[in-house]
Amino acid sequence: MSAVNEGSREVAPIGGVLPFLLPFGVYVVHTLEELPGFAAWATRHFGPETTGMFAAYHIPLVLLVLATSWRAMRQGRHGGWVVLATAFQWQFAMNALFHLGAWVALGEYSPGAVTASVVSLPATAVYLAWIRREGRADTREIALALLLGTLIAAAAVGFLFL
Repeated sequence: MSAVNEGSREVAPIGGVLPFLLPFGVYVVHTLEELPGFAAWATRHFGPETTGMFAAYHIPLVLLVLATSWRAMRQGRHGGWVVLATAFQWQFAMNALFHLGAWVALGEYSPGAVTASVVSLPATAVYLAWIRREGRADTREIALALLLGTLIAAAAVGFLFL
C-alpha cells in the first residue's frame, strides 16, 4: 500500500507505521507494573515519593509519548518526531538497565524490573531493527535519538533524588 497524499505531504499507511506505537505501549505496561509499589521502593532508596505523585507526573508523560508516537506515525520517516519517538523507546531500554541494576545493587526487587526485562528490552530491539530495516531514520537521526534517550533516562533517574 502506498502513502496517501495529504495536502503537500505524504502520510504513511497505518499498518506500515504501527511500530511507532511501541514507546507508548511499553510505557503504559511498564507504568502499570510500577504503580502499586514503585513510590514506596523509591522512597526507601532515593527520595520521598507517593503513589499520587507518581501518577501525577506519569499521566502527562504518557500522553506526551502517545502524542509523539502519533506524530511519528503521521510523519512516517525521518525528522524530529521520528527521532523523539526513537529517543523515548531507547529511554525505556536504559530504564530497564536501571531497574535491573538497582535490583542487583540494592538486593531488593525494583518494581518495574519484570516489564523492563521482558517488554522494554525486546520491544527496543524490535523497534530499532524495524526503523533501520524500513529506512525510517538514518544513522545520524538514530545516533541523536540514542543520545536524547540516554539523557532522558538520566534525568528520570535524577528525578528520583528530588
